[in-house]
Amino acid sequence: MLEEFIHITEKANKPKEHSQQLPQPNPLQQYKEEHHKVLCINSNLAVDLPETDGLIMEPNVHPSQWMTYDGGQENDTDDRIFFHETSGHSDLSLRQCCAVESAARHNPDRPIQLFMRSPATCISDNSPSSLHSPSWLKVLSRYSNVAAVLLNEERYFAGTPLEDWYSKGVWRTSRFQIGHLSDYIRILSLYKGGGLYLDMDILTLRAFKGAMFRNCLVYENDAMDTIGNSVLHLERGHRLTSELIQLLSEEYDPEAYVYHGPDAIAEIMNRICKLVAGNPKSNECDNVRLLSHRHFHPVPAMFSHMLFQSNGNLRDVETLFHIKESFGLHLWNSISLREPMNVDNPKQIVAIIARQHCPLTVSRAADFKSL
Repeated sequence: MLEEFIHITEKANKPKEHSQQLPQPNPLQQYKEEHHKVLCINSNLAVDLPETDGLIMEPNVHPSQWMTYDGGQENDTDDRIFFHETSGHSDLSLRQCCAVESAARHNPDRPIQLFMRSPATCISDNSPSSLHSPSWLKVLSRYSNVAAVLLNEERYFAGTPLEDWYSKGVWRTSRFQIGHLSDYIRILSLYKGGGLYLDMDILTLRAFKGAMFRNCLVYENDAMDTIGNSVLHLERGHRLTSELIQLLSEEYDPEAYVYHGPDAIAEIMNRICKLVAGNPKSNECDNVRLLSHRHFHPVPAMFSHMLFQSNGNLRDVETLFHIKESFGLHLWNSISLREPMNVDNPKQIVAIIARQHCPLTVSRAADFKSL
């Protein structure tokens, strides 16, 4: 009954100040000295650092034979859908793999890019038998439109307006360093190539077709007073991207959690588009669409636990209807991460959705270290 209810019928396939003080240690310098020769995978396999933005990962192929990737090339089109995994684990949880698979499955005609961060520490092992073939990579390699890229992070930022931010390394000292890197690098990718960015906890429920999903931002709530940065589409060269890049390059606060994400977007939208919080009609930018929260956030963050209830929530018909009508489902991992996903449970809403929209991931659920 519950599975039938939420079933979706779409077929898938500022100038620098000069100081007389002695120079302070650069947090990045030590990083370079320790890691300048290799990229790491799962902290125990090292590959030579490529003279490109990264390497395209392939299962059952030694990393030394992986093809190179250069961001900002002509093949990085506005049609691409991309993700950034910034923890540095070189691994995906079941939820994350499901997010990428569902995007690939419902958008077979669009390139899907998954950018992986290299771990901070590495024990070199270059033996021919050292292959990197985790379950998530095997699953995603089944989709011809997916490319998993192990980033050469330093090279990726080089020559961009955010190079100075990255190379100074102040962000590495922040307790929010992973979140800040994530906020910065997603905007950098939009700057380099455009496309649709999705957070790793957004499950795709149907294809993103039509002009609605071009140059769009998404409200996170019904009050329409908060625009999130978990779903963003901007064409290459869009003014909003340029304004965001400039703001991020000039203003960084290691103690501010959300300033470089949603708050930065709100500031730019207010300044250049005259957007007033809570009033989407005040938007004066005809090249920026504002989508309702129902497109990707049908379940509010504070109620995300209901998605993981073992007995489902058969009585909340309105919420189930909103899920059915949405294009994506935000799992709100920052809140729900400790909630278990039981892919075999016939009444758990998130499990039902996963079985429908990322079947290959679900079929290898037992192989994932983290659900």
